[in-house]
Amino acid sequence: MTTYTCEVAEAVERIAPSALAEDWDNPGLQVGDPHGVVDGILVALTPLPEVFDEVEETGANFLLFHHPLIFQNLKSVNKTSYPGDLISRAVRYNLTVYAAHTNYDAAPEGVSVALADSLGLEGLLRVVVPRGSLRKLVVFVPEENANAMVDVLAKTGADIIGRHTYHAFPAQGTGSYADQTGQSEQALELRLEAVIPDHAALRAVTAARAAHPYEEPIIDVYPVDGHPKGCGYGRLGRLPEPLTPEELCDHVWKSLGFPARLVANPDAQCSLRSVAVLGGSGGSFVREAAFSDADAYITGDLNYHEGLLAESLGLVAIDAGHAATELPSLEPLAQRLAELVDVPVSVSRVRR
Repeated sequence: MTTYTCEVAEAVERIAPSALAEDWDNPGLQVGDPHGVVDGILVALTPLPEVFDEVEETGANFLLFHHPLIFQNLKSVNKTSYPGDLISRAVRYNLTVYAAHTNYDAAPEGVSVALADSLGLEGLLRVVVPRGSLRKLVVFVPEENANAMVDVLAKTGADIIGRHTYHAFPAQGTGSYADQTGQSEQALELRLEAVIPDHAALRAVTAARAAHPYEEPIIDVYPVDGHPKGCGYGRLGRLPEPLTPEELCDHVWKSLGFPARLVANPDAQCSLRSVAVLGGSGGSFVREAAFSDADAYITGDLNYHEGLLAESLGLVAIDAGHAATELPSLEPLAQRLAELVDVPVSVSRVRR
C-alpha cells in the first residue's frame, strides 16, 4: 500500500502535536512534497551531511529530524554552506525533510521520558515544566447514543482525570427543534462535557460530528484552565538507590555513553534520590527543577551562571550534553512511528 508524506506527517502529529511547540520553533515540513510517496523513513537528531549520506544505504526518502533544518525565514539558499547545502541536496534528490522539535520535547512520551528511562529513574514520572492547554467539549446527543459518543471522544484523546481513563459529565434535558416547515420536535438528550487537550480538539470535534445521529449536531468548544496530562518539559523520578553527586555523574556518563560533568555540587557528601531530567538545552529551567523537589538536575548546555544558580538553590546539577540527553528519544520515536505507518522506519547511526 502506498504511503504519502501527509500520512507520515499526520502520524508524527499524533506522537508530537505541533500545538505543543514554542512560538519561536519551526517544526513540521521543511523540504518536500506533502503528497509525495514515502519509501522509507530515517529518524535522526540533527540535519547533517552524514545523515544524508545514509539515505543511499537505507533507501529512505523521508528524513525525520528532532532539530529543524530551517529555523527562521530564509532570504537566500547558499548551496555552499549550511543550511543551504542540505536544502539543495534534499531538493536535488527528492528527499522530504521533516522536524519534530519542541513539540516532541513537550510530548507525553517525548524526549525527557526517554532520558529518564535511559537513566533508570523509577516511579510515576512527573512533568517539571507543564506545557499545552485544555479545552472543554460540549455535545448534545440522544440518550441512547450517549455511550457510543463517550467511546468516540475517548479515542480522540479525552484527558485523563483522577483514576479514570476518561471523564465526561452528562446532564439530562429535552431538546426542541423546528424544521423548515415550522413543525417542532422534542427529544430526550444528554449534554456531554469532556475535557480535551487543545491539540486534540479538532480531531475530537470531527469525530463527534461524524458519529452524531443528527445532521447538524450542537457542539461547543471553549478554553479551560490547566495543562494536558503528561505534556511539558522535563520529568522528575527517583533513583533505585541513593547516590552521591559523583556517583550520579558517573552513572549518567555510563548510561548515555557520553562524558558528563558536575557543574553544581553544593554538598559533596549529600545523598541523592529524587532527580529531574530534561533532554536538550535545559539551563533556563534550573529554577523549575529546584522547585520540583529534585535533589539533582540532569540536562545539557548548562553554563557557568546557571551552575551558580543551581548551587545557590541547593541543587546538584549535571551537564550531560545536548545531543547525549536527546539521542535516547530517537528509538522510541521510530518504534511508535512504525506502528502508525506502513513503511520501513530506521534510526540513524549518527550520534550527534
